[in-house]
Amino acid sequence: MATAHSELGGILHLVGVAPAINTLLRSALEPEVTVEAMGSQDRLYHHFQEGHQPADTVLLGMDIEDPVRIAQRIHTYDHHVPILILTAPSRCDQLKRTLMFSPFLGNEVVPWSTAEVDELPSAIRDAVNRRRQRMRYLNTISRAQIRLEKLPLLQPEATYYLDQLLDHAPIGVLTVDLNCAILTINRQAQTILSVSERSALGRPLEEQFPLREQGRLAALLQHGLKGMERHKPEIFEVDAPAGAVRFLEVTPAPLAYRTGQRGAMLILQDVTDRVAAECERQRAEDDLRYHATVLRSFHEISSDRELSLEEKLHRLLKLGCEQFGLPNAILSRIDGQCFQILDSVSDHPAYVVGTSKDLDQTYCSATVFTNEPVAFEHAGITEWRHHPSYLEHRMEAYIGVRIVVDGGLYGTLCFSSPAPRYSSFSSADLEVLKLMSQWVGNELQRERAEAHMRKLSGALEQAADSVMITDRDRRIEYVNPAFERLTGYAKADVIGHKTYFLRSGMHDEVFYQDLWQVVGNGGVYRGVLVNRKKDGSIFHEQKTISPLKDMQGRITHFISTGHDISDRVKAEALDRQHKAELAHVGRLSVLGEMTSGLAHELNQPLCAITTYAQTCLRIIQSGNCKPDDVRKGDLRQQRIDLREVILEVASFVRADVQQNQVQLHLDIRRQLPAVMADPIQIEQVLLNLVRNSMDALSDTDEGRRQITIKAVRHERHSVKVCISDSGCGCPQEVADRLFEPFFTTKATGLGIGLGISQSIIDAHGGRLWLEEGAVQGATFCFVLPGSGESRHEKHPTIR
Repeated sequence: MATAHSELGGILHLVGVAPAINTLLRSALEPEVTVEAMGSQDRLYHHFQEGHQPADTVLLGMDIEDPVRIAQRIHTYDHHVPILILTAPSRCDQLKRTLMFSPFLGNEVVPWSTAEVDELPSAIRDAVNRRRQRMRYLNTISRAQIRLEKLPLLQPEATYYLDQLLDHAPIGVLTVDLNCAILTINRQAQTILSVSERSALGRPLEEQFPLREQGRLAALLQHGLKGMERHKPEIFEVDAPAGAVRFLEVTPAPLAYRTGQRGAMLILQDVTDRVAAECERQRAEDDLRYHATVLRSFHEISSDRELSLEEKLHRLLKLGCEQFGLPNAILSRIDGQCFQILDSVSDHPAYVVGTSKDLDQTYCSATVFTNEPVAFEHAGITEWRHHPSYLEHRMEAYIGVRIVVDGGLYGTLCFSSPAPRYSSFSSADLEVLKLMSQWVGNELQRERAEAHMRKLSGALEQAADSVMITDRDRRIEYVNPAFERLTGYAKADVIGHKTYFLRSGMHDEVFYQDLWQVVGNGGVYRGVLVNRKKDGSIFHEQKTISPLKDMQGRITHFISTGHDISDRVKAEALDRQHKAELAHVGRLSVLGEMTSGLAHELNQPLCAITTYAQTCLRIIQSGNCKPDDVRKGDLRQQRIDLREVILEVASFVRADVQQNQVQLHLDIRRQLPAVMADPIQIEQVLLNLVRNSMDALSDTDEGRRQITIKAVRHERHSVKVCISDSGCGCPQEVADRLFEPFFTTKATGLGIGLGISQSIIDAHGGRLWLEEGAVQGATFCFVLPGSGESRHEKHPTIR
């Protein structure tokens, strides 16, 4: 059955072909061509290895991951099997190039775009027919050669059938005698040589080839006729219509007859496409070598650290002249319409360095408007002959491209020649020029950035303030000399280290967490840090820490600037100490004056008391005494709004608060009940409590000094006022004695302020106390009864 089937039609093997295409091919080809789907490439390999019915054509589908490798494997079994590879339209050209340069593949491996799937059945049918004709021809040639070697004459019938077979062979076949005259020629050979049988028979074969190839052909024939060994084929050029050239592969095979007559059989095959592919391969290899040469030269120029940028650019211009074969090279700077020559390689007087001209007078006027190079080989035969640059300088060949720096036009890089360039600029030339311009642009941009950084670096190096730059992880990348002088650390000691070594222990971890939360969220920190020098000494630094961000807004670095304010801090502490001492002296002076005044004042009332007592005694003794004649006077109270009193006190202490860098917050509820009180005495109490809080904050960091005055309704008609600070708080043993007369924790205090304040509040029917259980700092509170509540009414316990 297999033999009968092979005589009737062909066999198509499918591997990795989609079901839809499988159905299409079966519908279009069967029964003329049998379509067999192979489950995998391994099954296909097994089919070839076991010698089963050979495939006339193989179709590799889109599901195959490596079709080129599979095609190579198939051709190791049968080099003449046509193979079609289905591929996407976008990859078809690339696959053709891959096949062109892939070893172990014949000419029968063809990529086929899925966009042309409707034409696929016809292509498969042609491939099957071509394969089967070739196999029949090769089998016949083998048998014919054996017969020609063994039989002196062929029977007329056998000769007839052999001629018919040769006429239908897809390869040109002809025979020649020892004089190289043509004995037989089949139709394919006639077509290849563009001759008729009548004109060719008996004529020397050399006449069918161009004169330039006749000598080489004769040498091949004479060499082939000397022995009975087969010779390697050679490729010859033949002229085609319209001046084209085709390439023929000629393979000689010796013939011998029993009569002793000898000759040769020649197999002709048109290999124009194959030669073109080889030329394309060679061109690609030349391009690769060309690129490699340029890249190597680029590397030599760019990696030479002894060369300045100007020297590198000049060497680049010389390299371009060598690569493009043009004598003139120009690096220009374009500013508006001004074209200025920065550097050049040329003997032409118009291309001297420093020369400026109008941009429209140069070929570069067209180059600046495109990212692609502008190139022409012979301006005199193109429209460029009307350009002002050609009319003035007669530059025939030109290739140029613009240079971009920082996203904008910088200038141009161009090469020119007064003589035409007879070979066209290749795509490799254009790519090399683009590579040159990109390199120049990058170098100029880097030089500009480095110059800018040198200016910034110079400014930072000379700055009086210390400067430190860290990465996101706070690892130090740069410090300036002022930092070294301030901290005592050398640059080499700190680069690459985190900033923890500067901590003095004066700030707690919460302080640093708050600081880095501010800058980590993109904010700027300004404040005073107490840090430690290399020698262990403590210093105060007025600090500013700012984040640095990239183009996408992401934080990449932190920059810290600061200056030493230790002397100012010491001066302020000394100033506060002097003020405290003066205040103490003042209070002692006042106390002395008060003592003298009290002595004087006590004498007067004591004398009056004695007099009144004696008078009362006489009145009592006289029997005219009335008990109601004598009574105690009331406090001078009035209806007041505590909100106004608190605001008045806040205005009194505003200057002291700012001087001591304390933040004063007021939290006064609206519609507080009015109270009956002496406003002056209540202001005295508030001032005393606020000043005590400021004294308690003297040892607290400046950025964390806070005082809050809060006033709220208490019970129904009373008002509660609290003064809170963020100081270190009050120990229990101190809190138990706060209201004792002359008890104080201050070096210069008298210990009478809280006692006086408590007396004033008690006189108003209220109560003053220290709030217990405060998490941080201290809170003093007092309550005053409302105007509708008797000051003698007993208040409930206040907690």
